[in-house]
Amino acid sequence: MRNIKMSIIVMGAIMLAAIFMLLIPSTAESKEKQIEVYTDQQPVAFSVAPLTYNGTTLVQLRPLFEALGIDIAWDPQTETISGKKGNQTFSLKLNSKTVQINGKPVALTTPGTTVKGHTLVPLRFVGEATGAVVGWNSTQQVISIYSEEFMKVKGLTRADAQVEANKGVPVAGQRAAARDFYAHWEMDVGGLRGCPNLCWDYYYFVNDKQVATTLPDGGIDALDCNRDACLSYEIKGNTIALSNGKSYSYKVVSDTELEIDGDKYTKYAPASGLKLQGKYESFSYSSSAGSGLASSLTYVFAKDGYFADSSFNGFTSDGSDSGDKSGISTRVMSESNASGTYTISDYTLLLNYKDGITKKLLFFLPEQPKVNMLRIGGRDFLLKEDQDSGTKKPQEQPYSDLLTTQNIAEKQVLFTFEPKRSDQVSNIKITLEGYQWAKLKIDAAHSSSFSGFGDQGVVALTAKYRIQNDSSELLKLSDLAVLLSLPQSSATVKATQTLAPKTSEVLQAGESVETMAVLLVPANHFDKNKDFELRFGPLLDMEGQDLFQGERIAFHIWKNL
Repeated sequence: MRNIKMSIIVMGAIMLAAIFMLLIPSTAESKEKQIEVYTDQQPVAFSVAPLTYNGTTLVQLRPLFEALGIDIAWDPQTETISGKKGNQTFSLKLNSKTVQINGKPVALTTPGTTVKGHTLVPLRFVGEATGAVVGWNSTQQVISIYSEEFMKVKGLTRADAQVEANKGVPVAGQRAAARDFYAHWEMDVGGLRGCPNLCWDYYYFVNDKQVATTLPDGGIDALDCNRDACLSYEIKGNTIALSNGKSYSYKVVSDTELEIDGDKYTKYAPASGLKLQGKYESFSYSSSAGSGLASSLTYVFAKDGYFADSSFNGFTSDGSDSGDKSGISTRVMSESNASGTYTISDYTLLLNYKDGITKKLLFFLPEQPKVNMLRIGGRDFLLKEDQDSGTKKPQEQPYSDLLTTQNIAEKQVLFTFEPKRSDQVSNIKITLEGYQWAKLKIDAAHSSSFSGFGDQGVVALTAKYRIQNDSSELLKLSDLAVLLSLPQSSATVKATQTLAPKTSEVLQAGESVETMAVLLVPANHFDKNKDFELRFGPLLDMEGQDLFQGERIAFHIWKNL
């Protein structure tokens, strides 16, 4: 009898355990793949992941619209977001099912809302407000958005773009991911290759089976393997074998570098949405027997999207009737001047001239992230310094933090940039008005305060920012943490509060104030890092609670452009 009771107990426990196991989904099933978003085939990073509510997908507005090159503004009084791009305008009020697009009301099935202080909007609204095509691939869990500029660069109709967007994104291939672009340059010292500037060789991995080593005039985005000379490839150990019968040694050096046939190839990222500023010149010359062909092309770019160009082609000779090389003369064969608007999408510079002509040219930055040199079409362009007046460019004035006002150090300004970019969390908006890097020459009287920075000296980052309190809470500004991450060294630097000008320690609801943060970086760390991230938070209220609720406002910053 006792054995029967024990058997019943054991069987009951087993049944309960089985029922319990059925009620718990497996880890693989319960953890759904997170939705990813790509604009013009490039991934978009979000602070709040896309989510689905009542059958409608909601996405974070600011990073997505910034990736599409759209200027947005926020009115905290009416809780309204407005945006503009070209002739497209929109106005969206939170928690409203109606949005104004180009002045006309459009109904939404789900209103825009906020999650952890971030604004999320229905995916359908993104396409209607921007003129973009929005695709969905359920297998990949990928949203693909094609901007109007991208469709124009690719030569796609809206119907074709919709089909392509619904396909999702290319799957990575062997070792070099699909759509990765690698390039290598060398000087044509002997003139054997006849390159107008540097000689470039390309490897563009179209997908996991095809690679292009030559590109059409329109560049990567004009490439069509059904029409152009793409090669199939296969990587076998340390060799890459091409369908043209050639094989080369192959080695993955790093995430951004390959070694092919003994030459180093650098991976270049697309520059979608980049705005340029300045005059860029390209000059080439070839000669023989005392005469030659000269060619120059100049682009002047403005950050408002306008450009002007001028070109010159001429024939040069020794300039004398007798050929005694007593002078040099130039006969102009052609020259032109034109202007219009420009857009950079993926690896393409799209030029829209005033006379209706459109040009598509290969575009990338040989000195990423600098923009001192551009590769446009088949030419290299260098940024021209302002030397036309014969005077030196005025030296940049250092920001007035306590390093300068208290004569603690002299500043040698390295780089100043004023992005005027904003982000917000929990109705607290921070605008990065500008930032400046400067190398410090420490006054002898204060040298003991800067020990521990190494023998190479100290570089100061001074960030000017405005904080707007649109919440109902009092803010303790003195407790706001400002941090700088150094990716190459995995280190983090905290702002030195004693070097920033004093401001009010408390910020009332509805008020804003502009202030500074000063961060000191060892020069050797500054030199070996290409880019940085400036983070704000936590931010405390008067009871010591973090108003950002674990979120942080972050800005990507450079040490040059």
